[in-house]
Amino acid sequence: MDLFFSLLLTVFRTYLGPRDANVWDGTRHHFKPKIWDRTSSGQLFPSRIPSFIDISLINFFIGTRMSAVVRRNGWIPIVISSAQTRQQSAIPNGELEIHTRVVGWEDQYVEIEHTWFDETGAEILNSVYLTRVTHAGRDKITGADMLRELGEPHVEKPLSPVARGLLEEYLRVKDANQALSLA
Repeated sequence: MDLFFSLLLTVFRTYLGPRDANVWDGTRHHFKPKIWDRTSSGQLFPSRIPSFIDISLINFFIGTRMSAVVRRNGWIPIVISSAQTRQQSAIPNGELEIHTRVVGWEDQYVEIEHTWFDETGAEILNSVYLTRVTHAGRDKITGADMLRELGEPHVEKPLSPVARGLLEEYLRVKDANQALSLA
């Protein structure tokens, strides 16, 4: 229930604040995990990590005006896969920050990076989300389509090796599933 209220507060604060972030610079979400977000030994529950990332992603979508573009066009963003790399073994107490931004894209696949920092500015965790946007029609929504709708210049930014690996695995599984359904 606490995360739901955190989500509502984030939505209201973001809508009331400036929405002038761009997808490349991204947004920064500041928060302090509560005592019930941690185990008895002080570790952040692993299930809370994607929950806080989701809140940061909502902040990003509103702050970059992507939510308005998605709603206006009837698009549906989908997270295809993700990978996390820890820079510190434990997520420390105190205020944390998640910097969310687009770092690359290829065709309809977009790489969104969530970098966690502690109070001192040291990196704690890096999470890469491979996403795509879909809609009711058969046309693919590309990164270029999204940039154009946002009024951003068309920029080529290739996927990182991590996102490339996620995409290759996704396409391999997708092809295998299609082959099974045809058999």
